[in-house]
Amino acid sequence: MFAGWHLDVGSRQLTGPEGGLVELTGGEFDLLVALVTHPQRVLTRDQLLDWTRGRDAGPYDRTIDVQLSRLRRKLNDDPKAPAIIRTVRGGGYLFAPRVEETRT
Repeated sequence: MFAGWHLDVGSRQLTGPEGGLVELTGGEFDLLVALVTHPQRVLTRDQLLDWTRGRDAGPYDRTIDVQLSRLRRKLNDDPKAPAIIRTVRGGGYLFAPRVEETRT
C-alpha cells in the first residue's frame, strides 16, 4: 500500500483510494512495481528499462517517460507538482510515498 493505493502484485491489480480498480497496461504495471519496490530512491531511466523491458530498448527509447506520464495521470499525481512520482533532474525518478507491505 502507498498513499491510499493498494497494489496487488499477485493479481496484477491496482485499487484506488476510493476502492475502484485502475486499469494499467502491462508496461505501466511493471513500472509501478519497480518503483514501489524501491521507494524513496532515485532510479535512472536505464535501471527502469532494465527492470521493465529487459534492456531490449534503444538508447533513445522514451517508453519509460511515456509510461510514467500515463501512470502519473492514473494515480492522479499533479504533473506540475507530483507528490507520488517525482522527477529528479539529471538523476531519474523517485517514488516518494512510504510503502507498507501487507499480507492477505
